[in-house]
Amino acid sequence: MISARNKWVFPKVDQPEKVKEYVESFGVSELVAKILLARGYDTLDAAQAFLAPDETQLHDPFALHDMDRAVERIMQAVDNEEQIVVYGDYDVDGMTSTAIMTWALEIMGANVIYFVPSRFDDGYGPNLAQYQRLVAEGMQLLITVDNGVSGFDEIAWLNEQGIDTVVTDHHELPAQLPAAFAVVHPRHPAGNYPFGGLSGAGVAFKVASALLEAPADEVIDLAAIGTVADVMELTDENRAIVTLGLASLKTDPRPGLDALLREAGSDVSKIEAATIGFTIGPRLNSLGRLASASAGVELLLADEMDQAKQIAQTVEKLNAERQTLVSEVTTAALAQAEQYVDDPVLVLVGADWHEGILGIVAAKVVEQTGKPTLVLTTEGSQLKGSGRSTSAFDLFSALDPHRDIMTAFGGHAAAAGMTIPLDKVVAVRGALKEAAQTQGIASAELPELRIAATISGKDFNRENFEALRVLAPFGQGNPEPLFSVELSGVENVKTMSEGKHLRFTGQTKDAGVPVVAFGFGNLADDLLGRFQELKLVGTMSENTFRGATTYQMMMTDIQAQGSALLDWRTTRLTRQTFSQNASYIFFQKSMFEQARQYVQSGAEALWWEDAFNKTSIETMALVDLPDSIEQLAEVLRFVPTKRLAPIFYAKSPAYLQQAPQRSDFGKLYKFVMGHPNFAFKAQYDDLAKYLQVERNTLTLLIQVFLQAKFVTIEDGFLNGVADPASVTLEDMPAYRDFLNRRELEQQLIYSTTAELEQLLTDLSKQES
Repeated sequence: MISARNKWVFPKVDQPEKVKEYVESFGVSELVAKILLARGYDTLDAAQAFLAPDETQLHDPFALHDMDRAVERIMQAVDNEEQIVVYGDYDVDGMTSTAIMTWALEIMGANVIYFVPSRFDDGYGPNLAQYQRLVAEGMQLLITVDNGVSGFDEIAWLNEQGIDTVVTDHHELPAQLPAAFAVVHPRHPAGNYPFGGLSGAGVAFKVASALLEAPADEVIDLAAIGTVADVMELTDENRAIVTLGLASLKTDPRPGLDALLREAGSDVSKIEAATIGFTIGPRLNSLGRLASASAGVELLLADEMDQAKQIAQTVEKLNAERQTLVSEVTTAALAQAEQYVDDPVLVLVGADWHEGILGIVAAKVVEQTGKPTLVLTTEGSQLKGSGRSTSAFDLFSALDPHRDIMTAFGGHAAAAGMTIPLDKVVAVRGALKEAAQTQGIASAELPELRIAATISGKDFNRENFEALRVLAPFGQGNPEPLFSVELSGVENVKTMSEGKHLRFTGQTKDAGVPVVAFGFGNLADDLLGRFQELKLVGTMSENTFRGATTYQMMMTDIQAQGSALLDWRTTRLTRQTFSQNASYIFFQKSMFEQARQYVQSGAEALWWEDAFNKTSIETMALVDLPDSIEQLAEVLRFVPTKRLAPIFYAKSPAYLQQAPQRSDFGKLYKFVMGHPNFAFKAQYDDLAKYLQVERNTLTLLIQVFLQAKFVTIEDGFLNGVADPASVTLEDMPAYRDFLNRRELEQQLIYSTTAELEQLLTDLSKQES
């Protein structure tokens, strides 16, 4: 069995007239119409606005709280040639915000410089030491982008120095806002801006638009990058920003992004939201994680291609270094996680793990284990790191009451950063374990996946793929439609990236579909087997290779009923047979004693009765034949296993043995009666040749005669019994055992894989 990581939900749209209206009004497919309705676009106007985002959907920037004051103060600074500092952040949203605001001020002729703090030296947000340095160097107006609302004390100090601050931010608002000259925030409690989901870059874009008295089209591409990279909801104004920004990137990419994408091997003309999420974002973030984010702003503002190309090459190298670091630390973290299998929340500690990538590693561990995770690295006598969580566990509320055992802490329900004294890590583990129990993490429901429809292999085609594009750009709040597919089997299972990911072909009732499954590499062995039922959930993707375009599924989740069947049946046992990491179950004592020594490290040999002491088995390899189907059924019913690997070795298969005929019995009896005191052991082969039967058939004939009392064997001599009692030879136990053995072997050894699968499935379901 393979358990789904999520709860699959199939929303029903029972509005045939509405579906028809959308199909006729917008020219969309019936499937797209149903998706629109399922996502709440239940009027023609709402659907039209969603399907055709444009500049008219950009809200008035002056509707933002304090925008008029911000513009007035900035214009004053420009007119008076005051030294303006744009203070940003080291992530992608912070870099793009900084670039947008700096560009707008430069267009206006302002005396402006920008500063992006260091993740390692300065940390996130307002930093008094840096503020003091900037004031000493002549700063007269501070404009924060993608940060600032948490700087109550720092901005109070600036006020004491006579330095005004314009805060532009989108993060959670604290209970006490800073006394800045202006606080521009889409969710300001004193404002009523119609959309609260702007990114930091989105807010900077609105300020730039207000300063220029027109939408700042020249930097809408940067606003789109910040929006997607910061995982903001792609609805309302954000959808318009990202749609228009992507169009700008495709038609007229700025030198820095053009160079960045070329170095990454991406086709600029095919850029979409996913390109930001998986190509642009990670590369820009690598600067903030491993070097200086200022170079990212420099790249985004570069006018000359030569300059852009040089920075882009550096970014590409840093990104490769980041990928290597993430891979190495993730491998080490997952190995350590195996030591804490009983912990509901993982706290993983490494020496010299690079601080800049710990959040990524934590997210990958959560993805693989399904458990909230802190990943920490040693820094002197402290541990510093990041945590990521699941929808079932509020990480912030779990740790917030325990600030007394941490040096520093901040974050929200899904992510947090912290510094912990080395001697407090046990206490933190205990606090998280207690919080997990309080929050009921063990009984929490799985996160939901909303499935658009159940489709088949033939539905993965150009027509459907292009029909779905009208719903793009995809991202948070507007995910790519998910589809479920029922498979009859799996072929060509291959791992990628050192076993982390999978590629295979899923067989449906009408066609095969290529499947790519990132992060599911651990299922490679499972998928080599067969299941009673196998279902996938994923998105539809286009893949072009060597000029040929195909359509595939990008798998999001998988579930399978029944144990995976790995058909390991063989006619020969070797050391290699016992080299797999499995529990080898033996039914025959002689075979158990003989072969158990060959079971290699990491595996185990079990006498079948001892298997019942196991709570579960990952891979159950059935080495030899049971005495009966009933004995096998008992094991299958009461010993849970994830994978079933039948070997069913038989040294001398009865199924291949010549079955004795009545004439064979008569011929043997006649021979015995005519040859008293026959030394049969010495002349066994001669006798078999005379009777024209195989040796093992002769053995069976003699066993039946002994049980029927037709012959005797004394001191190695075979003699017939005169006038034996009349019996039915086929009723003798030896003959019945032979027939039963033949039937058992036919079912377990000489059946097809599909027939064996059905039999084992039926046996595992039988009532005890």
